[in-house]
Amino acid sequence: MRGAAGAGRGPAVVAASMMVVGVGSSLGFFPGYFAAAVRDDLGISRAQVGLLVSLHFGCTGLGSVIGARVTEKVGTRTAVVVDQLMVATAAWTAALIGNYAALLGAAVFAGFGYALANAATNEAVAAAVPESRRTLALSAKTSGVPLMATASALLVPWASDRWSWNLILMAAGTVAAAGALVSAAVIPDIRTVHRGRGGGGSPLPRGFWWFAVSAFFLIGSAQPLFSWAVPYLDEGLESSKAVAGAIAGAATGLGAVCMSLTALRADHLGRARRVPLIVGLCLVVVAANLVVMGGLTLGLIVATIGLLAGFIAQLAAIGIMHAAVVDRAPHAVARATGVTMTGYYLGALATPVSFGALVDWLGTYTWAWLVMAVGSAAAAACFARANHVGEG
Repeated sequence: MRGAAGAGRGPAVVAASMMVVGVGSSLGFFPGYFAAAVRDDLGISRAQVGLLVSLHFGCTGLGSVIGARVTEKVGTRTAVVVDQLMVATAAWTAALIGNYAALLGAAVFAGFGYALANAATNEAVAAAVPESRRTLALSAKTSGVPLMATASALLVPWASDRWSWNLILMAAGTVAAAGALVSAAVIPDIRTVHRGRGGGGSPLPRGFWWFAVSAFFLIGSAQPLFSWAVPYLDEGLESSKAVAGAIAGAATGLGAVCMSLTALRADHLGRARRVPLIVGLCLVVVAANLVVMGGLTLGLIVATIGLLAGFIAQLAAIGIMHAAVVDRAPHAVARATGVTMTGYYLGALATPVSFGALVDWLGTYTWAWLVMAVGSAAAAACFARANHVGEG
């Protein structure tokens, strides 16, 4: 039963969920941060590095609907613990085997596990926090991803210059194992109450699939800001790895802080204004991608400004999106999350590898950033349509 299981434990549940989504997504981000080291060690291309990211998040997308149904059956606590153990297993296995095939397998295995984490943490937070603080709570939970990315951007490029990428994965696996223990102690055990014909869950609003399409374009056009920022600044603008990592870390850290500030504003505006706010933020991401592209001719400072704006806008949009999903399907949170995140992670599958392949093919980052700007414009248009879901 929802509600009672998480009542009175809101801050602890949000904090644990923040840790879970950060650790759960880590194997999807690390390849971009130790790209140079793994390319030198294994002799792989940029496209092959991008494929690791794409596979991880693509498998999360493919597993999201099933993950939501599993979460409804086994409960939020079990789903989260299983995810953390899958990440730990994937990271240690890839580190010990030490070849590209093992990295591919780890990306797939941990990616499917992450589908459980998304559905379970949304369900847990929605049950533990009142509606008046829903956007703030879900944005804080989601900020675990950029906070992890911040720490990774600051530490992983530096560490990869001194130690092997294998040791970095071992450290991530150890953290994930610890995350399983914390989750078992803190995450409430919530199971969805089934209603309707044949014992099925509550139906989603008509046209809810627009949220999945919108999420596809949102993350598809913004994911390279995470996955390719460090290589872009290093190779395209001839910055050092340390400086590139510091810029990416500062951008993700600031984005995480602004996520919460924007969430407070979204909670104040209420549920009717949340999706229009996402539309505006998508338009900011359009401009940010173009400014990042302009850094090739205008320099590092301009590219940094674009990265800051892009991280802030896309992270704020993602946090509000989770609240909008709960708003539109309050009695089927796990299922609505599964549908939305299917589109979201298919977008995350599409662009990291295609972005890298486009740069390999054309020998420049210009056209890749331009394509991302077009994708952000499509996200704005689709969210505007999604705002009418459930009407009439």
